Amino acid sequence: MAVAVDFRTYKPQNSRDDLVQRIEQAPIEHAQAVLAAYDLLERLHEKGVIDLLNGLLSAGDTVVNHVVNVVSSREMVTALRIVLIFSNLLSSIDADELHHIVAGAGKESPSLLSLAKQATSKDARRGMATAVGVLNVLGAALNSGTDRSSNDREMKGR
Repeated sequence: MAVAVDFRTYKPQNSRDDLVQRIEQAPIEHAQAVLAAYDLLERLHEKGVIDLLNGLLSAGDTVVNHVVNVVSSREMVTALRIVLIFSNLLSSIDADELHHIVAGAGKESPSLLSLAKQATSKDARRGMATAVGVLNVLGAALNSGTDRSSNDREMKGR
């Protein structure tokens, strides 16, 4: 004969009761992690980071607009371009060769003739030309900065 089957209601695996039970068990199972999180939260509060973040969230669009204005300024664009140029330059430098040169620099001072030979190499001349060009650009920037500040002083004097 046939055996009667018990009627059971289907509960999904992540039902509300299961979630409540998991939440109740979490502090017990993860006590160390919960204590570490509380410790981190306390240190953030002591340093004022939480207050700072709360203020940033409250300011919202004002902060975003200010950051966008700063980042899109001419000075910041120039600074970012210079950083990219120098990062590309640094990636092309052979670190092993530079280490060898620096390590050998303290042993014995080279003669003037050997320095002159090194200075006449194509790479050394290119490096010196680049250095002189950078100095020219910096000098022009300093000159225009002094011209601007002297013009400002003249305008205030009138």
